[in-house]
Parts: sequence; C-alpha cells; structure tokens
Amino acid sequence: MLRSADDARLKGVGLVVNAKGLLDMTLDGKPSVLRDATDCDIDSPQDGFDLQCNWRYAAGAEEAAGDDLARMVARLNACLPSPLEPVAPVVYTEAKIKEMGAEYGPSFEEYLRNNKDLAQYKASYPVDEDGDVSLDIDLSLDRDDRDGKLWLSASFARY
Repeated sequence: MLRSADDARLKGVGLVVNAKGLLDMTLDGKPSVLRDATDCDIDSPQDGFDLQCNWRYAAGAEEAAGDDLARMVARLNACLPSPLEPVAPVVYTEAKIKEMGAEYGPSFEEYLRNNKDLAQYKASYPVDEDGDVSLDIDLSLDRDDRDGKLWLSASFARY
C-alpha cells in the first residue's frame, strides 16, 4: 500500500484508539500489522507521507521488545521486494559526545550518553519509475540507561 505509485491508496491509512487505550494503524478501517502503539504521529499525505509509531517497554523487558521487533521485521519482510537490512549500532566516543553536546546543547549530550541502540533495520524502496519518490522504513529498539526503559520505533516515510 505505501509502495503503491497511486497516492489515492494512502487515503485509507488511519489511526484508531483500541480497547486497550493504545493505537492501531488501520487501512480502510481494518487493523494492520502496527498494533498497540503507545503513540503515533502521522503527517499529511499532501506533500508526502510520514508515519512514526513507538511502543514503550518497562526496564528489563528486552526479550519481549526484541521478540516484538523480530515479528515486525518478519511481517514487513514478507511483503517487501527485498528484506530490511540490519544496521550496526552507532557508538560515540567521549570526545564525539562532548563535541556534539557543544554544538547541539546539553540535553542532546545527555541523550547521546544515556541512549543505547540495541537493534536497527532500514530500507529504501523506489515508488515511482523515475526513482524520485521512495518509501523509507526505519525500525529501531533503544534503551535509556538512566531508567532501563525501552522503546521500539517504526517509521515509514514516503516522499
């Protein structure tokens, strides 16, 4: 659906609050593979399309979060022309953290110091014949070392 060259297909994409109080992405009113998200943002398909959803997990829930990520990757790989590619986690040196903190501020430095990338998958697929429009997919699992909480993020951007 998001790889369709016909923009009209995007009109059926929506978000609903389910009985658990969490968010499900829907297509033509029917639930899709993205279910039970803690929060989602959706940008207007007028100039493109961007859907970002997050799932929150308690400290110590690495196995459950990893299982959910693996299921999502497998489900998406079943309907994509080529599989999502794993991306090696970025590890910043202390010097780089300080340099980026000086450029972007202390809150960004704190984020770099405490956020750990546990897993990430990415891919980009052309949508139109000229390759001017593509669907970019990014799935990631991160942990905040201050409290051990985890979050799984899925991003689908089509521009």
